[in-house]
Amino acid sequence: MEFRHDGAISKIKGRFNRRDLIIFLIPIVIFLTYLIVFNPGIATHDTFNQLHQIASGHFTNWHPFFHTFISMLCLNVYPNTISIAVFQILVFSTMWTIICRYTRDDENESNNPFKVQVILSLIICLIPINALYAITLWKDILFSYFLMFLCFLAMVMIDRKGNVDYKFIMLLAVIMAFVSQLRGNGMYVILVTIIVYSIYLFIKKNHKMAVLLPILTITFILLISSLNIAYDVQDNEKDALMTKTCHMLADYYLHLDMEDADREKVAKVLDIDKIGKNYIPTGSDSIFAITNYKEFENNKDIYIGLAIKYSLNNPLHFLQYLFESSPMVWDITRDQDWAGHAFYMNREKDRLQMDFEAYYIPHNFKVTHSYENISYVNWGTPVFNTLNSLSIDIENFVVTDTLLESPALYMYISIILLILIHIITGSREIYLMYLPNLLNIIIVFLSTPIQDNRYLYANILICYLLIMVLIGLRQNYDLKSKIKSGIAKK
Repeated sequence: MEFRHDGAISKIKGRFNRRDLIIFLIPIVIFLTYLIVFNPGIATHDTFNQLHQIASGHFTNWHPFFHTFISMLCLNVYPNTISIAVFQILVFSTMWTIICRYTRDDENESNNPFKVQVILSLIICLIPINALYAITLWKDILFSYFLMFLCFLAMVMIDRKGNVDYKFIMLLAVIMAFVSQLRGNGMYVILVTIIVYSIYLFIKKNHKMAVLLPILTITFILLISSLNIAYDVQDNEKDALMTKTCHMLADYYLHLDMEDADREKVAKVLDIDKIGKNYIPTGSDSIFAITNYKEFENNKDIYIGLAIKYSLNNPLHFLQYLFESSPMVWDITRDQDWAGHAFYMNREKDRLQMDFEAYYIPHNFKVTHSYENISYVNWGTPVFNTLNSLSIDIENFVVTDTLLESPALYMYISIILLILIHIITGSREIYLMYLPNLLNIIIVFLSTPIQDNRYLYANILICYLLIMVLIGLRQNYDLKSKIKSGIAKK
């Protein structure tokens, strides 16, 4: 890794070696151990929704179909949810190996960070949230992996001063297309990212790649989106816009002096007799239960207009609402009003069966495939109880939960690391690598108030990436003197 002022191109030299194999096997071994213990993986209510879609052949965009399609491909290879978890493990292990390979110089034996990489990789993989997420069948996990890798590729592009070729742009476009299609807010992240990175390439006088990047990315997005047509994916009745609008109107109905005519409009879409009991600042599920979906769909312009009207008329309350509904974004510790979790485990009951029943019984759906009705194979065994209790205890204890699982903490650490890299390398462009994740943070802050770590899990992963970057810089810089001189100049 270079970050030199002469614009030298950093390259990954040599073939796959023993060190790469060791780094690759660390997450493989640790995560597979967790998968064996928690066989057949960790599924949630969302997972069962997707599994039933795959089993029945009737698809909706309740969750991005591209993720459902990937899960379906895995189940076609091996008809067990283990296959999906193994795919996720392989994706992370491959990406992490590439990141570690790029940020070290195997030819510089005098100052090689390989041992440090091994130690940190072991620590990272042993942290329960990383091991558990690797085997949790959530769209947010793959989304976070690819967002991390997108930030890495952006760093490579910056390191090479925009001097990248067709192969690199092709890979960058594929990763951007995946990010856009793996989660609902991904498209907004990528639309802005495409523009900024294309401008960057143009400024660096790589005009061909500046034009090729948006063309290829949009092409891949359209190809992935065509799957929705091929599989006749239907729109679901509840969307993110309705979620946010109705939750916001519930807050405004309770806390603002609304006009009588506007209150009557709110009463048509929400059961006003239950708003006071159902409204939770950091959660919207309870608002779903009192929302008239058809009314919103038929008159969405009216309700969106109401939300905008009272937000503009009451800007301070609007900001208060945003901060109260999204503490996960900015608050380091999980307070009492934080309704979400890092992950979903249970000491008393088989969580898979709990979520299976929570999805199938209310919908009166019949099980059509064996992978729909799943339960932990090792439930109740000592090793299962030990790892399960470990994760729950970490989440319930403020110090460990904060140090190991707080998205906001890792966001702040990442900002500090970016400043350090800027000081050491003199490269202001390094901040561009964090752009995709910054956009994700902003969108989560403005969108659905459901406080699960998975929505900002990329914060943690990208912080790990930046730590590896700093370790790699030791090979080309005297970090202490660079930091001291950089701070002195400031």
